[in-house]
Amino acid sequence: MEERIAPPPDEASVPDTPPATAAAAQSQGGGSPPAGDPQPDAASGAEAAPSIHFRLGDRLRWAAQTPRYERKSGDPVYRPLQIYTIDPSRRRREGQMAEINVPFERLRKGPNGSRFRVIKSETSPLGPYDDVDLNETRLLITNGRQPAPTDPVFHHQMVYAVAMTTYAIFRSALGREVSWGFPAPKLNLVPHAFQVANAQYVRDRESLEFGWYRVEASNQVDMPGGAYIFSCLSHDVIAHELTHALLDGLRVRFDRASNPDVGAFHEGFADLVALLQRFSYRMVVRSIILNTQGDLTREGDWTQLVFEMAHGKGDKSLREIDLDGVHRYSATGEEHDRGTILVSAILDAFVTIYTHKAGPIIRLATGGRKQLDEGEAMSADLITQLTHIASRLSTHLLNMCIRAIDYCPPVDITLGEYLRALITADRDLVPDDQWSYREALIDAFRKRHIFPENVPALSEDALVWEPPDHPIVIPGLNFGDLRFSADPGCAADADEVLRQARLIGETVCLPDNLKIFGLADPKDPYFAPDKVEPPVIESVRSLRRVGPDGQLAFGLVVEVIQRRYVAGGGGYPSFRYRGGSTVIIGAQGEVRYVIAKYIKSETRLLKQREYVATVGADVFALQSCRHLKSNEPAAPPPAPRKAAAGKAAKKKARGKKPAAKKAG
Repeated sequence: MEERIAPPPDEASVPDTPPATAAAAQSQGGGSPPAGDPQPDAASGAEAAPSIHFRLGDRLRWAAQTPRYERKSGDPVYRPLQIYTIDPSRRRREGQMAEINVPFERLRKGPNGSRFRVIKSETSPLGPYDDVDLNETRLLITNGRQPAPTDPVFHHQMVYAVAMTTYAIFRSALGREVSWGFPAPKLNLVPHAFQVANAQYVRDRESLEFGWYRVEASNQVDMPGGAYIFSCLSHDVIAHELTHALLDGLRVRFDRASNPDVGAFHEGFADLVALLQRFSYRMVVRSIILNTQGDLTREGDWTQLVFEMAHGKGDKSLREIDLDGVHRYSATGEEHDRGTILVSAILDAFVTIYTHKAGPIIRLATGGRKQLDEGEAMSADLITQLTHIASRLSTHLLNMCIRAIDYCPPVDITLGEYLRALITADRDLVPDDQWSYREALIDAFRKRHIFPENVPALSEDALVWEPPDHPIVIPGLNFGDLRFSADPGCAADADEVLRQARLIGETVCLPDNLKIFGLADPKDPYFAPDKVEPPVIESVRSLRRVGPDGQLAFGLVVEVIQRRYVAGGGGYPSFRYRGGSTVIIGAQGEVRYVIAKYIKSETRLLKQREYVATVGADVFALQSCRHLKSNEPAAPPPAPRKAAAGKAAKKKARGKKPAAKKAG
């Protein structure tokens, strides 16, 4: 459970709030309205005006069939394993290596577990080696292999441990298992996939594929010619690529670049997860505190990403965060650069909140000064306290950022809309924001000119998503009517998810509700000559969250998407245009928020028409991602497995390229 340490009261008039009171007051759901109170109007009118035809998406079953490891009696809680916390180029005194506790599961050789399978490549540059067995007695005694760049067994251990840790962060933040963007239960991890300085998430091969390269001798590079650089040894790269895969599973249509921000959001969000995850390693945070003397406004290595892979090409790092807000948002910038502006905004808020929390401790340690003098020694107790504050704060902020994905629109996301999702998701769970987290985020986005559209002010109350204009309750979705598989984060089975999806479709597709949910009747003559498909209920997922004060939140998050084929003409190409909504449903079946993108919005359609005319119709959002600032060629696909090869061949026959999300 997260912790927000309450600030010391500035005045005696501030009332004390016992923890139990804070938890009870901020919890959601848990029963019916009191007797005598008016019940919200349930969705009605189905007999007079039946809902339009809708379909159920394929991913409904995938999510319901997501496996979950059930710890057996006698199983340990954790499997300790050793990793590089950043990459091999860091120094030991900077926390280069760490021993971390990975959630225990029984593994086969590979390692091969419930969610990840690490695959050995026949073309590994380190030569042939035996299948990796983390259950080997010697490895159990030593907590895995020691980090070593030339040990292929450690490479397997590294990608598995970091992937499991990153997945656990998402699972904890969302309160449920996270399904992939494909039907298989496991994501393949290939440490030595190809000889290119890159890495990629490939949906069609259900895999993360990591490249490697050899350093060219040069006076610009402080490495010997011929040295090996492996992307699978970069913590930043593994976390970044896995975030692409997780985001693809969480959002059905974030893979389509319908505006300049879609790719930027994918890249920025993946970098954000990688950066904030560093703060979970105590020695790394301790090193940052020492190097900055506890003043995180001082930029340094801690604000940079991907070191060793860039070093081998003569660069210091791949990307650097701008805490001062010098670089402002521009829709014309390259997607990685715009993504870095998003990361900079959130890291700026992180520093603001950290400075506020650390201030009293620094003043106590220095006799009332706001900061230490240059070169002044720090006591061990001060370092420990500041390390604890930064680590706990990064955990909470990362959870906020992940939870906000559930509150994003289902298609065509912009960076300004992500700010609205952040504010709404956090206010929904933590109404009492004592440390002004949301204010810090708003100020950081304002500084970089990241503004959402159609809001009257850049204030918390104006940024929160709005509920529907009249109460809507979906019959049969009261939390007492739902069936779970021992855990409110897991539906009982696929039939239960499909039942929920049908009930939702019957309500959102009523003629009087279509506009509210961003939809329209495909038979509406308004669309001629365009073709419009029926709405699709793409996903229904549980919301089960525990806030920092122990408060509980239950509900469902739903994606409803409708596709429109826009006819070309006047020099513009034809393209696919999508509308729909994300629907947040409360514990009593009430619709709490509707985050809609109206299928009839002509303003948005005109913007997308201009965009696809310039960039290309229905472009895959991440096709140009990279991990280096050089003109590095795209990562060539390795020899695919037979099943994957069949899928790729079918797509090629239809004239489509296999989807790939390459390193960013």
